[in-house]
Amino acid sequence: MNILNIKFFKAFYFPYPVFSFYQISRKKMIAMYPFYKRKIFLLIILSYILLVASPLALLSGSIPQLENNLAVADAVRSSLLYLFDTILVIFLTVVPIGLLVIGGSRRRLKRLGALSIMILIILSYSPVIMGTSSQAIPERENPLASKVFIITFDGTRADAFWQYAEFIINHRDEGAWAYRIVCTYPTITYPNHVSLFTGTWPQIHGTELNAGGEYSSQQFILRRYRPPRAEDIFEVAEKYNIVTAIFSAPVTLASILGGESTYRFTGGEGEEMMQRTLNFLNDHRTEIEAKGLLAWIHLIDPDAAGHQGGSDSYLYHSAIRRMADLVGALYQKIHELGWENDTVIIVTADHGMIGNRHYGVWPPLVIDVPLWMWGKPFRSGLRLGGGRIIDIAPTVAFILGIPPPRESEGIVLYRAFNESYVKEKRGEIDIETLALKSLKSALAVEYTEILKWGLATLTMAWITLLVLLFAFRDFKKLRKELIRRKSM
Repeated sequence: MNILNIKFFKAFYFPYPVFSFYQISRKKMIAMYPFYKRKIFLLIILSYILLVASPLALLSGSIPQLENNLAVADAVRSSLLYLFDTILVIFLTVVPIGLLVIGGSRRRLKRLGALSIMILIILSYSPVIMGTSSQAIPERENPLASKVFIITFDGTRADAFWQYAEFIINHRDEGAWAYRIVCTYPTITYPNHVSLFTGTWPQIHGTELNAGGEYSSQQFILRRYRPPRAEDIFEVAEKYNIVTAIFSAPVTLASILGGESTYRFTGGEGEEMMQRTLNFLNDHRTEIEAKGLLAWIHLIDPDAAGHQGGSDSYLYHSAIRRMADLVGALYQKIHELGWENDTVIIVTADHGMIGNRHYGVWPPLVIDVPLWMWGKPFRSGLRLGGGRIIDIAPTVAFILGIPPPRESEGIVLYRAFNESYVKEKRGEIDIETLALKSLKSALAVEYTEILKWGLATLTMAWITLLVLLFAFRDFKKLRKELIRRKSM
């Protein structure tokens, strides 16, 4: 073997430089070299090159294209997490058994042991440390609107929403909208609602399942229910003495959001939740007009109908239509109270539905959710290229003139705003420049997320495949030897 081949071997045989106690003599390297001449070695290298290079295409384009690219990048991240969780189950099952089969050769066992140690290092990324510093509260900017309603249609897919949510379809161009933004993974209720209000992914805020082990799937062996360890937009609003209110069907979900002063109303279907909201507005009108309001209204009916009848059923479609009519009731109430010039309504969903499921399925099937944003601050009839559910909390913070939640990874959906209106409220501002800068920054973060989860997933997959190949080869040799001895 010439010196060039030695250098090539050292560059790609990663346990060699990392684990000095596994140093291999030149003679042994020459004996092992034929393995690296095989096509599988080139496939491994090519797969890593594609993983690193492919997402780079998402980093350039016009602003609408970058908005779409951001949604695509987050969908890729969710898909890689799904693959990570799926392959991890196979990895933890196959690799130990394969190593036992291969265990007849100590040298090979050491080599695969080094690979196993390397995968553990790759999988053991450092957790995000949540800040708890008590810094001074920044001064509040002049709000673009003092009252914000966030409404979630539980389990509502974007395409079904824009076909059956008749009231919103009829009033769509009174505000800004996106045919679809993407939720995050896992694609279930608690993780995505907490992501919506904290502006970050479940892997950071920590709430990765519903309470009570509601859903079971092989992908969820690493995922657990925990109360969020990240600040949410209700907690931020409370610091500025804004009235906060939650109208949520699940009691536990309501209890883990907001602060001590948050009003909470739980345990009802859509009609009951909206009626409680309208009653609350009547009862607290004076307080709301003095302090402002941030309210979340959770409409659970589409999710319940989807689980019962499926996403193509009349039951599901009619539930979406009824929930849109409830938004119409709120819209009418806002006008009755004379709040239409100082109020924003944001409508979205926590996840979609395919058949009667949204959990344990390939994420792109259920991550597309709608977005409609109504109110004076928004550009009428503007269609965004896309976005993410984690972008809603920073956008709400921008409207209210308060900071986003501490751990937020989302961005403000700047292009949705009427630049003249924002200038009137806050002075000179360049919406296009802010939008471009924030989109590029968010895409850079998404790129690192894709690399992190992609490298871990791809490495596990290749190690599993290689262990299977080695184990199958040794098993065949052992079988031939047993046959040979039996025939003697």
